[in-house]
Amino acid sequence: MRAQNFVRPLCSLSSSVLNSTHHARAQNTPLLLCVPAHTTTASPLPRPAFAHISATAEDAATKNRAEEVNVASRNLDFEDATWVFRHKSTRELLRGLLVLNACAIDPLVNHSYTLLRLGQRILGTRLLGYAVAPFYNQFVAGDSEEELGRVSRGLAELGVRLMVAPMLETDVGEGHDLEELYSWNLQKTVNLVEQSRRQSVLGSARPICQTKLTAHLTADILANISEAYLSLDREGRVDAVRAVADLLEKAGREEGHWKTSFSPLQALHPLPLSLQDAKDLLDCLPRLHKIGSACVREDVVLAVDAEYTYTNPAINLLTLAMMRVFNRAHTPPLIWNTYQGYLKAGVENLRGDIDIVARLGAEVGFGAKIVRGAYLERERARSTELQYPDPVNDTYEDTCTSYNRMVDEMMGEIAKAKRSRRQMIVATHNEASMLHAVATLNRLGIDPTGGDVVFGNVYGMADNITIPLAAAGLLVYKSVPCGSVGEVLPYLSRRAAENRAVLRSTRRERHLLKRELKARFSLFTPR
Repeated sequence: MRAQNFVRPLCSLSSSVLNSTHHARAQNTPLLLCVPAHTTTASPLPRPAFAHISATAEDAATKNRAEEVNVASRNLDFEDATWVFRHKSTRELLRGLLVLNACAIDPLVNHSYTLLRLGQRILGTRLLGYAVAPFYNQFVAGDSEEELGRVSRGLAELGVRLMVAPMLETDVGEGHDLEELYSWNLQKTVNLVEQSRRQSVLGSARPICQTKLTAHLTADILANISEAYLSLDREGRVDAVRAVADLLEKAGREEGHWKTSFSPLQALHPLPLSLQDAKDLLDCLPRLHKIGSACVREDVVLAVDAEYTYTNPAINLLTLAMMRVFNRAHTPPLIWNTYQGYLKAGVENLRGDIDIVARLGAEVGFGAKIVRGAYLERERARSTELQYPDPVNDTYEDTCTSYNRMVDEMMGEIAKAKRSRRQMIVATHNEASMLHAVATLNRLGIDPTGGDVVFGNVYGMADNITIPLAAAGLLVYKSVPCGSVGEVLPYLSRRAAENRAVLRSTRRERHLLKRELKARFSLFTPR
C-alpha cells in the first residue's frame, strides 16, 4: 500500500483538472491551456511559443508533425514556473520544496539509511510509513498496479510517458537466500513489465521497464565474470557474446535439463571462468530469457541499468547477448543497455558495444540509455582503497563534455541506421545537455516523434525540464520507482548518498518552486 495515502501522488491531478482536460479534448482545445484557473492562484505568465501543441496530437507522426515539433523544440523555456507547476496543488509544491531542501542537506543524506533502520525498530513499519510519507510520495508511484496506473494517467495528461523502475539490486558481499531472491525478483520484474503495458496510456512510443542485473545474478558473480570478459580482446568479446546468446536461446527452447548436454566451461568459451562461476552464469540465463520473452510479448522496452565499474563488463556481456536474441525479431530494439557519462571511458564503452553489435550482424538492433551516472562517490572511494586509477572524470565539466559526446555518437548512429535499428533515451537533469541533445536531434534531421530518440527524467524531480519537452511534442518519460516502503526507501537512501551532488544541484528547481509558491501566496497578502 502507498505510505498511508495521506499525501497525494506527485502527478495525480485533481478531478477538476481531469474534467477540464476531457472537456478540452472534446472541444479540440490544446491540453496545456485547459487547466482551470483555480488550480493555481498565480497570474499566468505569457505562454511559451510551443504551448499550442496538444499532447493528443503525438499519435500522428507525420512529416508535418515532425516539422512542427522541430520548430517548437527550438523555443524551449525551462524557467516558466507558473506554467510548469500549474498542474500541482499548493500542497504538492510545499512537499516538493520540503523534500528537495532536505535532500540537499549532507548530514541527513549521509545517515539516511541508518535513520531509516532506527526508525523501523522504534516505530515499526506502519508508523515509519507516516514519518517518511513526504519522501516516499515525492519519488515513488506506490506498491500496487492501481497506484502505478494513477501516476501513469497523471503523467499522460501532461504528455509524459511511463518508465517503471523496480527497486531491486545487490552489491558485492551482500548475503541472501539466493534462490528465493532470484525467484522473487524474476516474478516482480515480469509483473512490472506486464503492468507497464497495461498502464501505458499514450501511444506512438513503447513503455519502458528498467531492471538491474544484480537483481538476477549477485554482484560478486558479476564481478568475476567482468574480470574474465575484460581479459578478452575485441574479437574474443564478440565470440563471448555469441556464446552466451546461443546458450540464452537454448535455455528458452529447452526447459528443465537443458544444461546436461554440454560442459559449462566449453559452452562459455572463450570466457576464462571458474567452473562455479560458469554454472552460476548458466543458471541465470533462463531467468533472463523469461524477462526478455515478457518484453517481446508485451512490446515493452527493457532498459538494463549500468551499475558499478566492477560489474558493468558482465552486465554489458549479458545485455548484448539479450540484444542478439531479442532485438532481431522486433525492428525497433527491445533490449537497451545503459552508458555512464561520468566515466572517463564512457565514450569508449559506448563505441565498443556499438562495434560489437555491428559484428553480431546487421539484423541485431541496439538501444542505449545515456546517463551521467549514479555511483560517483563509491567508485572514487573504492579506487582509493584498492589503489587503482579513479575511473570517474576529474571535473563536472569533463562529465558534461563526455555526456554530450556520447549523445552525439548515438544520434549519429541513429541518423545513419535504417528501420529504427538504433534507439536511445537521453536521461539527464542537466538543462544544457538537454538543449544540446534537442539541437543535435534537429540538426541531424531525426524524426522527433518516431521514437528513435526519447528523453527521460526522474519522477519527483525536474518537472521544469520534463513538461516543456513534452509540450514541444518530444517523447518524454519519467523514471517511476515502484515498491513498498521497505523495498524502496533503502534503495532511495543509497541513491541519495551516491547522488548528493545531483540533489544539491536542484537549487534551480527549488528556486522555481519558491517563486511559484510566493506568487500563489501573494494573492492572499493585503495590499
